[in-house]
This record gives sequence, structure tokens and C-alpha cells, in this order.
Amino acid sequence: MPDRYEFPFKQNYLDIDGQRMHYVDEGSGPVVLLMHGEPTWSYLYRKMIPPLVAAGYRCIVPDLIGFGLSSKPEDESYYTLKRHVAQISELIGKLKLQDMTVVGQDWGGPIGLGYAIENKTNIRSLVILNTLVAPMLLPGPFRLLFTHGGFSSFLIRRLDLMRKAAFMSGFHKKIDSRVKQQYLAPHPTPASRAGVAAFPKLVPGRPNHVNYDYMVNMSETLKKWDLPVLVMFSDKDIAFKVADGQNIAKMVPNGRFIKIRNAGHFLQEDAGEELADNMIEFLGSEVWT
Repeated sequence: MPDRYEFPFKQNYLDIDGQRMHYVDEGSGPVVLLMHGEPTWSYLYRKMIPPLVAAGYRCIVPDLIGFGLSSKPEDESYYTLKRHVAQISELIGKLKLQDMTVVGQDWGGPIGLGYAIENKTNIRSLVILNTLVAPMLLPGPFRLLFTHGGFSSFLIRRLDLMRKAAFMSGFHKKIDSRVKQQYLAPHPTPASRAGVAAFPKLVPGRPNHVNYDYMVNMSETLKKWDLPVLVMFSDKDIAFKVADGQNIAKMVPNGRFIKIRNAGHFLQEDAGEELADNMIEFLGSEVWT
């Protein structure tokens, strides 16, 4: 990969599930686990890490297996929601992380929430950003193009259409060409895009989908979740709407909602410093301490 523009963090690696997982580990203090989704990597959080560290938090930012600087198995069947959750659980165990705030966006939401629900005694609070917490259908064009077997794999792996579409529509503000290069760099070949191709097929849009019951259970569990939850959704996302975030905040007994204005799906890129400031206020508030 080329030099990582504006990503001055030390590279750390652990053997996770027989693969090499990269993660950022910056700062000291209460742990904040920052989870990326499709088709990004820990680079997405680079604007949020410095202010959180300066405020006294330890930021752990992994690259999911199949993404970023982590290993990229080439068989799409390797990638499952439960396996991603198990891999993050293994990372947390090896790093002996305790009393965490889990932050999840896009697929980082269900993966981070999957761990949190299974390990509630190790969770202090949740931050939910532009993601799904229940079964959903992909928007029509995405559903037609990206969820149908070999054709979907051809479009995503050979033609790289998923990443092209994501990075064309996922940012509301114009990004520097060097930044775009860093987002694109981890997946230069069709073989490296198996994880990218797998994720759309993992969205549970029908009752017979392998992840449907898992996501239903997640939603039902969150309705009883009594720990603090901060929900921040942006107003320019083509996949998730502000109302979706408001509904999540209403669903949980102790939820707050903040609308992030003029930001797209990758709101960490468009409004990273604002997100970090909101988190710092939330984590230091009376409801949390």
C-alpha cells in the first residue's frame, strides 16, 4: 500500500482465527472500540481518534478480516456475520479489553452489537452510527445488483462496482484525491475483494435468510437494553435515513439521538470531529458516570 495519508498511527497485528488482523491502539483510559463496515477500514476513523485520545480515551480500531491491512481470504463463503463477531470477540479477549464503549457504523453496527449483546457485562455504553439493527432489504438497485450469487461477485470483484458506488455516493463533502486513494488501496485486485463481495449477501431481507433470526434477536434485545446508547445518523445518507436513527434511539430505554447535518453514509469522513465531540460529551455526561 502507498503511504497512508493523514493516518499516522502505529500498525498492530494479532493472529485472529488463523488470520492476521490489523488494529490501531492509541491512547490510554476507558476503552472505545471503533468498528468500520463496508467497504472501508480503520482509516475511516482517523479524524475521531486524536480528539478521543486527547480527552482521555483508549481507541481500539480494528480492520475486519477481509478489509484494510488485515488478511483477505479469497473464498467468499469464509465471511459470515457470526464469524466476524467471533473474530472481534477473540481480539477483545487477547487484548483483555474491559468496560468498553462500542461504536459501530454500517456492518460495524451488527458486528459490534453482536459482541455487546453476548458480553453485556463488558459493555459500558453503545454508539450507533448509520447502520441496521434489524432485518432490512437493501435499496432496490443495490438489491438487484449485489445480492445474486455469481453475478453479484462478478460485479463487485471483477468490476469493483460496490466500492465505486460506495465512494461515489457515500461522501457528502468532496474528498481529497489522496484520501480516496487510501480508501481504495486495500483492495487492488478481484482476489482481494472477497470480503467486500460477501457483505451485501449477508443482509437479511427475508425470513429464510441465515442472518434473519440473528438480527431479530438483536433488535428485541436492544428494546430491553438499559445501558446508555448514543445514536448519530447523518441527513445525506442514501442507505439510512434520519428517521431510522431516531427509531433506534426510541427503541432503547436509555437512548439519545443527534442528527449530523451535511454528512453522507461515511459520516466519520464528513463530520469526524463533530462525532468525536458529541461522543466526548456523551461519555462524560451525568447519565454515563
